Formats: sequence, structure tokens, C-alpha cells
Amino acid sequence: MSGPETIKTDNKDNKKVQYLRFAVLTFFLLFLTWMGYRHQLIGGGPAGSPTVDALCPFGGLESIYSRITDGYWLRRVASSSFVLFIAVIIATFLTGRVFCGWICPLGAVNEFVSLVSKKLGIKEVRLSPSVDRYLRGLKYAVLLLIIYTTWKFGTLTFREYDPWAAWMHLSAGWSEFGYGTAVLFATLFAGLFIERFWCRYLCPLGAVLAIVSRLSLVKVYRDMGACIKCGKCSAACPVGLTPDKDIVQSDGECIACGRCYSACPVDGAMNSGYKGKNFNFLKTGIAGLLIFAAAAAGAKTAGYWQTYASAPSATGVKAVDNVFGWMDLEQVAKTVGLDVKSVLEASGLPDDTPIDISIKKLPGVDDEELKESLREYIEKSRGSESDKLSDPQEMRGSLTLNEIASEYMVGIKDLIGELDLDDKVDLNLPVKDLLKPLGREVQEVRDAVQKLKDKKP
Repeated sequence: MSGPETIKTDNKDNKKVQYLRFAVLTFFLLFLTWMGYRHQLIGGGPAGSPTVDALCPFGGLESIYSRITDGYWLRRVASSSFVLFIAVIIATFLTGRVFCGWICPLGAVNEFVSLVSKKLGIKEVRLSPSVDRYLRGLKYAVLLLIIYTTWKFGTLTFREYDPWAAWMHLSAGWSEFGYGTAVLFATLFAGLFIERFWCRYLCPLGAVLAIVSRLSLVKVYRDMGACIKCGKCSAACPVGLTPDKDIVQSDGECIACGRCYSACPVDGAMNSGYKGKNFNFLKTGIAGLLIFAAAAAGAKTAGYWQTYASAPSATGVKAVDNVFGWMDLEQVAKTVGLDVKSVLEASGLPDDTPIDISIKKLPGVDDEELKESLREYIEKSRGSESDKLSDPQEMRGSLTLNEIASEYMVGIKDLIGELDLDDKVDLNLPVKDLLKPLGREVQEVRDAVQKLKDKKP
């Protein structure tokens, strides 16, 4: 047992760590909630507010496979997601799970719910170690399931169940994220009885960071010589760990919040550090924040920060997947390879419908329903024309590659490959204007289309 001089007479300095942490958590929660609200007001895209997916680190992991294999981010995900993911990984490796304990807005919601629970006098449920260990394994199962299905199908398969996406869309009503809203409120209700329920047992990003945290340079240590075994550190832990029984928190579950340190009545008994060398929790938390901010700022300065997705090239029905709510009708028409009149006809909108405002802001227009109408219209029109396609040799040079691929029902990537053009070629530029600077003729396009059509059974 430590001498009397080690007993803290004033715990205010230690509590300052928590004051700062709660202030940071509150800032990120309010800021991102405001961003979500702005997205509902003004939409996304270059001139709008980022989607929730573009500001979520986990989206970077979900989309990395499609980026490597196909060269594009998944729909709604952008390069900003990957930047944030890398920033979180670096910060976790160097300082532990500071993101979870100091930054994560959904973690903040969960922790604030626990504060309400304590104010209401709701008794916390303490699960047995065996049950707790089994439940902690669920987040790894969730992680594997999400990664497998997302990479296999090339879409955010679990987006509609995402509680954070639901939180960010609450201003638009519950109907947009019915399942996600149910998950959100179910886990928050559970959080009244088990602190940070979502974080402990279900969070897929938490599972990733728990793995990385096992390798983290900075960990939480208990000085057994100074410890008086009062148990206050374990009682304060928001994720149900037992720092009063462990010398070092090395299983990856610690979220670096410092609540064990703030609750400890003995100076030096609980601390964070590298190989036992104390850094104290305040320095650790600030270091994690600075690393996270520096990585994001560095990427922005270097030009790698983009909060809206650059959709992959597509024609026909597939092109409809590249339509976003922030687009106006002219942008929609260009994306799907139709004229504005056809878009209006397909969606059943009157001819005097404004074409220069986002479809999400058009009164009585649901962007998802409009997209479905476009799919049906394109399928019907292409089906009726499939037996009477024009002769490729009669192709006009004023057509774009997108229009040619759609009209003659050939793959855009196949056409680009046959013409030996760069993958980044402008698909919406008339082919005569595209080929002229290269010293090439439109006839090459006609021959390429004919060759691709001849290859079809």
C-alpha cells in the first residue's frame, strides 16, 4: 500500500480530463449532427453538405475493395471516408482507442444516455464475465458479415441498419431509416442498463480498433505498489473492464477515456503510457486528437479530401445508380443518357417542373421513386429498341461514348478498351471532338462498336 503522501486530497485536476473529454465529445456530436441536418436542407454534391457516409471512417474500410478492384468508391462513400479511416488507425496504433473515448459521436450519444440513466437512478446491470466475453464477440461477427456482404455485392448492404446513419437522418423523419432507427433506439434503451452497450457488443468499427489497439504503443497501466485496491477504477469504467485486477489493459477493449484515472484516489496508481512510462491521460487524449486532426488536415492540403463520390462509368439501367438526390434534372438527364424531356416523362412530372434545383427539393418528389421510374423507363425503351438497333456504320460523330454504349448495348469499359483510350476519358464529350485532338477518326468508333456487337452471341 502506498504511503499517505500518495493519497489524493483534491481530485479536481484528474476530473479536468473528463471535463475536456466530454467537451470534445459534445463538440463532435453537435457538429456532425448539424452537418447531417444541413445535408437534409441543401443536399450533397460539390455545392452541398457531405453525406453521413462521407464522414464515417468505417465507410473507408467498406469501400476499399471496390476502390482497389474497380477504381471507384462505393455509392455515397468518398475519399474523405478512407482518409478518416487511416487517421483513426494511425491514432489508435500510437495512442490507443482515443477515437472511441474522445471523438466518436455515436459513442457520445451512448455515454450521455448513461449519464441520464444515473440521474434517473437506474441500476446498472453487471453481466457475468463469461456472458460479457461472449457478447463482446458479437461485434467481430458483425464486422465480418458487413465486410463480406459489402465487398461481395459492391454496395453498403447494412446501411439501412446503421444507427449512426439513422441519427444523422432523424431530421428527415423516421421512415427513411426505419430499421436503423429501430437499432438506434433499441441499443440506447439497452444503454440505460449497460453503459455503452453498442460500443461494447455491436460496433463494427470498434471491433477493428480493438484489434489495432492490441498493438497500440500506449496502454493503461496499474501500479500495483501504489494501488489500494478500492475498486473505484473498475466501477468507473464505461465498457465494463476490471483495471483493479489487471496490471495492463492489453485486450483492445479499453477506449482510453481515462475515467479509471479520474476515479482513482491515489496518485500514480492508474496511468497511460508506453512500456510503463507514464504520459498521463490528458497528454494521451490530446496526442490522439492531434494525430487524428493532422492526418485529416494533411490529406486535405494534399488534395486527397473529397466528400462526395465520383460515380463509376455506367450506361443504361446501371447509370441510374449514379443519380443522387442533390442533382438537378439536367444533371440527372446527363447521368442516365436521356434528355430532360424524357426524364420528365419517365417520372411523370409536368413540363414546367424546375430543372435547375435538386430533385430532393422538388415538391412531392421522392428521389428513390424517381430513380425507380427511370429504371423502368430505360428498360422499356431499350427493350423495344433492341430488335431495331441502327447500323453502327451510320453512327453520328456528335454522340458521346456514353450515348453510343447505351444505344448499341455494348459495355462502356469494353468500348474504351477496344478503342485503346485512357480510362479517365470524358464519356460525355462528342466522339468527333474527343478523337480529333488525337488525330483519329469517328470511323474507328463505328468499327469498334461493330466488332463488339459481332462478338455477342
